Amino acid sequence: MMAKPDALTSLLAGIPEDGLELVKEARHHDPFALLGRHVHGENANVLTFLPRARSVRIVEAGTELVRVDGTDFFLWRGPRDQVPDRYRLEWQDQDGHHRVEYDPYCFPPQVGDLDLHLFSEGRHWHAYRFLGAHTHQVDGISGVRFAVWAPSAERVSVVGDFNHWDGRRHAMRARGGSGIWEIFIPGLTEGTV
Repeated sequence: MMAKPDALTSLLAGIPEDGLELVKEARHHDPFALLGRHVHGENANVLTFLPRARSVRIVEAGTELVRVDGTDFFLWRGPRDQVPDRYRLEWQDQDGHHRVEYDPYCFPPQVGDLDLHLFSEGRHWHAYRFLGAHTHQVDGISGVRFAVWAPSAERVSVVGDFNHWDGRRHAMRARGGSGIWEIFIPGLTEGTV
């Protein structure tokens, strides 16, 4: 389902256009600020960026997201209780394959503030425990947590076979001035390329 051009402005109300451009280019330092589930009073919106997708729906709500005309962004707006904090997206790609996966942008930061603080002071003696790629569980959902120190980076993404090596799909978030970038990708397992 495509949004009509005249409905585009109302569809994207409250979402900064320059932020969308940065997400599209994988240059947003905190794509979580736009992507994922965001609550506004009694309502919520879910925004996802899925290049190669034809259609997208939220499994738990059984509802379709609307493609933002001319983009690879898909948006849903409705009552907040229709979509849980952790939700799955079902989508069909350009090759006709169906995929069901948790939205990585519906998970909170996984590297703790104490770890960031100690690392920034140069006093974290076990940084290897949170830097790199580690199998991890969040709310009973298994995946891999990625964290890297890249203080001068303009963009950091996780790429692999699971996202067609497309750096726009799993752009990481910068954690303030710590230089740490992170993302939890649900469904990945040890040994995934």
